[in-house]
Formats: sequence, C-alpha cells, structure tokens
Amino acid sequence: MREELLSRLKSPGAWLLALLVVGVLVSFKTRMDGPNLYALQAQAWLQGRLDVSQGPHDLALHEGKAWVPFPPFPSALLLPVVAVTGPERAPVRGVAVLLSLLAGVSLWRLFTRLELRPRERAWMTCAFLLGTGFWACVLWSSGVWFFAHVVASTFLILAVTEALGRGRAVLVGLWVGLAFLSRQLIVYSLVFLLAVLWRRAEEAGRRRQLFQVVGLLGAFGLCALVYLAYNAARFEGPFDTGYAYIPLGDYLQARVEKYGLFHLAYLPFNFISMFLEGPHFIFSAPRQLQPIAVDGIGTSLTIASPFVFVALAARGSGTSVPVRAAWASVLLALGHMLLYYNNGFVQLNSHRFCLDFLPVLMVLVALGTKRISGERWKPLVGWAVGLNLFVLAVFPHLSRALRRL
Repeated sequence: MREELLSRLKSPGAWLLALLVVGVLVSFKTRMDGPNLYALQAQAWLQGRLDVSQGPHDLALHEGKAWVPFPPFPSALLLPVVAVTGPERAPVRGVAVLLSLLAGVSLWRLFTRLELRPRERAWMTCAFLLGTGFWACVLWSSGVWFFAHVVASTFLILAVTEALGRGRAVLVGLWVGLAFLSRQLIVYSLVFLLAVLWRRAEEAGRRRQLFQVVGLLGAFGLCALVYLAYNAARFEGPFDTGYAYIPLGDYLQARVEKYGLFHLAYLPFNFISMFLEGPHFIFSAPRQLQPIAVDGIGTSLTIASPFVFVALAARGSGTSVPVRAAWASVLLALGHMLLYYNNGFVQLNSHRFCLDFLPVLMVLVALGTKRISGERWKPLVGWAVGLNLFVLAVFPHLSRALRRL
C-alpha cells in the first residue's frame, strides 16, 4: 500500500498537480484594482451600447466617447457572468483559472497525439503553463491585456489539438477564429493549421483536402467578418481597430507621434527585449542593495523560457506535422510584433506577446525533445518554472506597479 502511494506521488500527474497548486497559491498574492475592461464592455452590451462610460486604462477616445478597442470575444465570454454579478464583481480571474485548466487538459491531449510519453507530456504541459508568460497572464487576468492572452492561448491550443487530432475543419476554424477575436496576431496560425489539415487529408484525395480548407476558412471567415463589422460600427471603417485613439504617455507617445504604430525603427529595441534581456530588478534607495520589484519591460524568451529553442531540433519526417508551415506561422507573428511600437509593456518575467505563437511553437518543441538524447532539455524547463516562481513569489508586491496603470 505504501509503495503504491509513493509510486503515485512520483507520477507525472502528481507533479503537474503540485505545480498547479503552487501556481494558484502564488496567484492569491497578486491583485489589480478596478474592473476589467472586457467586463465593462459586456455591461455596455447588456445596456444596449457599444461604448463604455468608464474604465481604468487603455480606452480609445473617439468622437467624444470611450471605447474598448480590443477584439470582442473575451467580453462575449464574460457576458453571462457580468449579467449575474455586474462588472465590478465579475470573477474574471476565476474564469481565467478555468480556462487554464482547459488549456492544460488540451495540451496533455496534444502531446499524447504527438506520441510523447506520460512523463514528457507532464514536463511539456508544465513548461507552457508555468514556464512562460501564460502564468503571469492568469495571475493578472483582472487586467484587460492579460485576460485576452489567456483566452486567445486557450482557444488556439484547442484549435491545434483538434487539427492534429480528429481534424474537424469547421471546429478548427471556429476555435482559431475565437482566438483571433481575442488577439489579432493569431491570424498567422492559419498557415500551420491549413497545412496540417491539407497533409492529413492527402490520402483521401484532393476533394477532401479542398473540403477541409473551405471548412476551416469558412468558420474562421465568419469570425473575421464579426470583427470587421464590429470595427465599422465603432470607428472609421472595418479595418480601423481603434488602437490609434488610445491615449499614450512618456516614450510610447513619442514613438507613435514620430513613427506610427509599426515601423522598422522599433526593431532594435524589440529584438533586444525579445531575445537578449534578463529580468529588470529594481533596488531600493539609498544604497541600492535590496531588490524590491521588477519593472514592466519584461524578460526575453532566451532567459525566461529557454526550452523553446528545443524547437530548432524539430523534424517533421514520419509525423503529420508540417514543420515548415509551423515555422512560417511563428516567424510571421514574430516579425509582425518586432515592428510594433510596444513590446508588451507591462510584463515581468515574460514576453507576453509571444503567447500569440507559443501554442504552435510548443508543437515544434515537443518534436524537438524526441531528437535530443536523454533528458537534457528538462533543466531548461526547470529553469523557466523556477525563475517564474522566484519572481512571482519572492516579490509578491510587484503588482503595485500594475495598480497604477
């Protein structure tokens, strides 16, 4: 009996559960003040309006009204909750925790379909949930940016899992469409998802392949049309997202005034923050010896989540995974965000924009682990989870910086 209990405690599932419990306990130490903008938008819909009457930050000011410029699906997700609780009491973090559990289950299924052993599935699932910016987004999901990432990542994971699983094109299109209605850069994952369905339908013939493409693009297209119509109803046209109407401050305002929202001038800063920067610790005056916080610039993928570079070892031979298409999706999204005026501020031990392509990149990471002898990649996961835990647990008062935003 004792040996059986010890065996269960040593199982991958037990370690995964323990890490998730630690993550939840740490999350209770962080809070953000004010209602979530998505909850305010849901309340406005219930009142028959598209604009909102109030909000803590990041509202678009246009024609004398305040608007939530972000894509609408997270608000739709919160609609029944807000109808019961109101926007001020909406349990947004509770919804985010439920979504993270759904993401974890779906990741486990995804790695099963990629033929990873149970122990490796547990490591890979923990790597994404606790070794990336996803953890911080769940912690601060009462903030509008972070909740959007939780929703978008979860539904993109569902889309990737379905594409590599049963391959129901309409469902893949719906999941990725809902992810796109949370974060626009998800659109680049279509390259990978279309390639997966096309390859898996090869044996059934060209007609089946075309049916799969039409099914995916049809479902996604309906979601895209919703977004375009929503933009047209609020701003100057279907392709006007409203981001240009968000009041900015400090260096962000100076950037946009000179270069606009996208420009090559942003490439050096974004590249360094994406691939070279470590966490920015702030030390207390007057002796500058006691670390008291981390600023909001963020930490590079190289330092915060080094396991992602295992993806470079991925090969697609003998699998249903089109590796080149996966890299195309990742690199298109990466190139887009490297030219954006903002690198994801505010963020701590992460680069949260990477969540727009990480579910696809995790497929490549999983394939890469198969080609690395032994378990040499696991310390990289341990480092990522440990650094996250160090920053988020040792400095629980870091959220004070977020409260001012």
